[in-house]
Amino acid sequence: MRWREAVVVVLCLGGTDPAMAGRDDAVSYLATKEIPPPRPDRVTVCHDFGCTARTAVTLHPGDLGEVRRLLQGARTAEAERAAVARAVALLERKVAPVAGTAADRGGLDPLRPERGQLDCIDETTNTTQYLVLLADLGLLKFHQPEGPAARGFLIDLRYPHQTAVMVERATGRPWAVDSWPHPNGVPPDVMPLDRWRSAERRWR
Repeated sequence: MRWREAVVVVLCLGGTDPAMAGRDDAVSYLATKEIPPPRPDRVTVCHDFGCTARTAVTLHPGDLGEVRRLLQGARTAEAERAAVARAVALLERKVAPVAGTAADRGGLDPLRPERGQLDCIDETTNTTQYLVLLADLGLLKFHQPEGPAARGFLIDLRYPHQTAVMVERATGRPWAVDSWPHPNGVPPDVMPLDRWRSAERRWR
């Protein structure tokens, strides 16, 4: 199998539908990418497409203090979703100097990997890890992390794509947290998962 075909297969099969296993489901996904569960002082960043490179990054108390301040003021589920987006963007900026991902551009062609760039597998893995970290720090009152979700197959002419997911506790509604469309350090798209699944990005 040629490498381009292999990339497409991984993109098609790399995600899983969200299940109510919550954090355990998210951590199980991380294990498939050989990523350990995050610790308050350390995360492992995927990059260079398909999680082919992994870089351990130390988080300092000041970093976590900034993250806490973003989340602690959220009084509603809607406010928490906005705060999660800002926290993910902040963590991307914090890890970038060590991981070499500061120049990551959004929405890159998955068939044209570049060093220091992230595809949707890298982005999904990192964002899932950040959601688990936020949950483990006790900062998520209204949501819980879940395993990723996927959309698109070659037969429907859509790009295979995946995203991190969190579920609203009160309603059970899953929300996509998709960092891939944006450059490093820009808040991810957060939207209902059913709306994310229906989005179209077709092969050209």
